[in-house]
Amino acid sequence: MPEIAKLRRAYFALLKQHGIGPELRHDFQAALTGKRSTRDWSEGDWDGAVARLQRDAGQHDDLHAHICNERPHGVARQGGSWATDEQCYLIEQLCDGVAWHVGRERGPVAYVLKHYLAGDEKALRRGRLEREVDGSSYPSPGVWRVLTRAEASGLITALLTMTKHYPVGVADGR
Repeated sequence: MPEIAKLRRAYFALLKQHGIGPELRHDFQAALTGKRSTRDWSEGDWDGAVARLQRDAGQHDDLHAHICNERPHGVARQGGSWATDEQCYLIEQLCDGVAWHVGRERGPVAYVLKHYLAGDEKALRRGRLEREVDGSSYPSPGVWRVLTRAEASGLITALLTMTKHYPVGVADGR
């Protein structure tokens, strides 16, 4: 993919992250580069604009943009709306880093049932998860495929926070 296309994709994602909508975008672009339209931008303009937004987001302090060559965890490579294999394996890895009060086998499943699969409209998926872990001492990563990609993404974010606040091996003082 050409470099400008990567910078363009990053730029619009960062605009959305910063809450800069279409009505403010042209004024913002003019303030950054002196050019209201991105059609007139050079590769240097794209690089500078992305770097500025990344600095404002606290991602780095450099004057140049940092663009990944691939999307993390293979989300773009696997089609569909359900949790990807990469998300499932990442969830499993993160679950190992959390000190669960009810144990590693039951803790993550109980958390998902309470926070992601609650409600009548999710009863089928809740039942499927319960059946897959019933009698199993340690569920496989595939059990997380009952989650949508968005739910899996939210769970990953929650687990990252939990690994910071409730890491394995640290006494919780309760």
